[in-house]
Amino acid sequence: MKPLLSPVLSVHSHSRARIYAALLAESKRIWTISGLAALLPDVSVEAVRATLYLMLDDRLLDTVPHQRGLTVALTAEGRATVEQITAQWKPAEPAQDRP
Repeated sequence: MKPLLSPVLSVHSHSRARIYAALLAESKRIWTISGLAALLPDVSVEAVRATLYLMLDDRLLDTVPHQRGLTVALTAEGRATVEQITAQWKPAEPAQDRP
């Protein structure tokens, strides 16, 4: 994973976890702030906006040209980075007792 300009993107929060899950679930989709916020009613529009702008700064998202509002798509590097971040958040599975 490349070093992030915005290290806060790798810090777990409920909002980031929901946003990342949505982006990964439909990684080829193009997104608007309002579209993503509508999909995640438990996440504030401000959290969606802030996260997407930070991801743009880190080049994890590309802007989609010729759109009136901000429209973005997850890059291949963005997908790999978000997958690595979310994998780090998952708790380690308990060790199995051996007989």
